[in-house]
Amino acid sequence: EFDGTEASTFGSCSTTSPTKSPVVATLEPTVSAAPIASTKSPTPTGSPLSITAAPTEITYRPGDLKVPCDGGKLLLSTGLDCKRLTTYDERVQLANGSRSSEKFHEDADGAAVIPHPTDGGWYYTSNSESSNGGVGTLRFASNGDVIGYDRTLRGTIDNCGGGRTPWNTWVSCEENDSDGYCHEVDPYTKFTQRVQVVARGGNYESFAYDDEDPSAPNGYRFFITEDSSDGALTRYTPDDSAYTGNNYDILNTANGVYEYLVLNERQGTFTWSTSYSAGKTSASDFFINSEGIDVHDRILSFTAKAEKLLYTLDLEQQTYIVTSTVSGAFDLQPDQIGRILGEADVLYFCEDGGSNCDIHGRDGTGKYFTIVEGTGYDSETTGLAFSPDGMFMYVAIQSNSHIYSFWRTDGMAFNGTVAETKYH
Repeated sequence: EFDGTEASTFGSCSTTSPTKSPVVATLEPTVSAAPIASTKSPTPTGSPLSITAAPTEITYRPGDLKVPCDGGKLLLSTGLDCKRLTTYDERVQLANGSRSSEKFHEDADGAAVIPHPTDGGWYYTSNSESSNGGVGTLRFASNGDVIGYDRTLRGTIDNCGGGRTPWNTWVSCEENDSDGYCHEVDPYTKFTQRVQVVARGGNYESFAYDDEDPSAPNGYRFFITEDSSDGALTRYTPDDSAYTGNNYDILNTANGVYEYLVLNERQGTFTWSTSYSAGKTSASDFFINSEGIDVHDRILSFTAKAEKLLYTLDLEQQTYIVTSTVSGAFDLQPDQIGRILGEADVLYFCEDGGSNCDIHGRDGTGKYFTIVEGTGYDSETTGLAFSPDGMFMYVAIQSNSHIYSFWRTDGMAFNGTVAETKYH
């Protein structure tokens, strides 16, 4: 979620043949059991991607698709500009004129932005949904310049979605049937480990957390979606013994509790059951192929791409509502989701399922609009994330691992005032 200072988003892989439907953004670990608060980056200055001081005129008009980018491959909302940063199997161009020592990874997928703990820069951790798998990480300076790239996780397969932890590491989820698990990556220290947030192998998609549950030991619960026809949505609660003072132990200590989402359609309520079979049955009945997930203010949102649905769960009241994500140009499968808060609370969606996959938004009133059209691509949009200060939005086109950076030409952050919104 984006709370005005940072954002991350997650999830985005297909296990079923696509149909025309929609899809629902590190600090160094300390010895304190409490997660580290993220730092805010200064306003970017001094690069081709730099944002200058905000003018008096607000020019960003989400949904007013008139600005071509990258030779017409993308069509942007008025008031946006963009730059392509990466291409598969090519060394990344760095701000100092050199190129990265490693070539960019294949089939870029789920991603998040992780703040650097000391210099105001950040990392963009990006999954590789391929047989080589793993995670690659772009390093950004505080002005938005790309200053590095390396592979930060190896030895995994089909890394699809994931999510950021409260202590600013990345959890990368494998979509690899019985051999698929979740792995924690710290792009700052380069530490990696397989974590125990799921009880068995599966086609895992996205990861999110709730740090406001008064009934949870130490306040944390973690959620994982699974992109299968009967993929249960897991709620994982670490055991008390996981809180050793080392954040790396929180997701990798034995005796955690696994529970699964069970919906009661007639009453519009839900429960968490320790029965895995009950969770699978509920998934096959209601939320086939769950994908992106987001938690904010005790509200959990996730997408079920097969039926093009957005589920919204009130974690405190244990009630839920379900709505369609189909709206105007947003007619393919919903994939990753991310949230940005500010003057307007906007939930962002990536899109999967065929040509012309786009980036869409949904405001607090439930109205949809399209921010970017992928007119020149026949591939899914994925890897949506925002820089810690909200000045840059990152999106991947999966087929050739094109990572784009977007920014507002009026010098405002993405969570700032907009001139107007053109809805579907």
